[in-house]
Amino acid sequence: MTQKIIFAVLIVIAGSAVFIFGNPHFRVFPTNGNRAFYIGMTVFFLVCALLLKRSPTYAEYWRVAYAFFVASAALLFLSTGVFNLQNSAMPPMKDLAMDKFSQFLHIVPVIVILTLLSGAKLDSIFISLGNLKRGLLFGIISFAGFAGLFLLLGMQTSEYFSSIKKAIPLILLFIFSNAIMEELWFRSIFLNHFEPHIGRTAAILVTAFIFGASHLNAAYDFPGGKAVFGLIVFVFGLIGAYAMLKDNSIIGPVLFHAGYDLLVIIPVLSS
Repeated sequence: MTQKIIFAVLIVIAGSAVFIFGNPHFRVFPTNGNRAFYIGMTVFFLVCALLLKRSPTYAEYWRVAYAFFVASAALLFLSTGVFNLQNSAMPPMKDLAMDKFSQFLHIVPVIVILTLLSGAKLDSIFISLGNLKRGLLFGIISFAGFAGLFLLLGMQTSEYFSSIKKAIPLILLFIFSNAIMEELWFRSIFLNHFEPHIGRTAAILVTAFIFGASHLNAAYDFPGGKAVFGLIVFVFGLIGAYAMLKDNSIIGPVLFHAGYDLLVIIPVLSS
C-alpha cells in the first residue's frame, strides 16, 4: 500500500510538471510557455523511460515514464506553433475554434506516432471500438443532455439561436477538436499504464485531479469562478476516465467531453 501511495504521488508530481507548470495557456509560473523547460522535461522523461526499460528490477515502470515523455513531447511540439491557424483578427467564435483545432493538429499526431513507435498498439491508448454499444449509449445520451442545457442556458438573449445557427461548423470543430485532444492527452495515454501499479480507482482519481488542476486558471468565463470550474472539470474527469476504462474505448468519453465543452462557449455566442 505504501509503495502504491508513493508511486501515485510521483505520478501527480510528473503530471503537474507537464500539465500545470508546463501549461502554455496561462502565465502563473516561469515555466508556463517556457520552451527550454519543455525540452528539458521531454528529455528527462525519455531518459527515464529508456533507463527503466533496460533495468531488470524496474522495467515494468518504463511505459509510465514513456507516457509522460509522450505528453511532454506533445507540449513541446505545440510550443513550436507550426500548425497555428489562429490570428487576432478573427471573430471570437472562429478564433476559439481555430485555436483548438491548431492544438489538435500539434498534439494528436505526436501521441499517435510516438505510441506506435514504442511498439504499442493504438488500443493501448483506447483508440478502439471497445464496447461500442455501451460507449455510444453513454456518449450520445450525455451529449444530448449537455446540448439541451446549452440551448436552455443561452435563451436569455434573442440573438442566441441565430448565433448558433451561423456558427454550427465552428462549434463542432471546437468541441470535437478539444474533446479528442484532451481525452488522448490527459487520460488515454496514462490510464492503462497507471492501473497495474496503483489500481483502477487511484488511476481514475489521479488523472482527474491533474485534469481539474490544469483548468484552474483557464480563461473561460464560468459562473462561480476558477475554483468552481476546476472542481467541475475534476468531476467530469472522473466520469470520463471511468467510462474509458469500463468500455475500453475513447468514443464515449469524447462524446461526453464534447457535450460539456458546449457549455464553455455560451458566453461567446451570447455576446
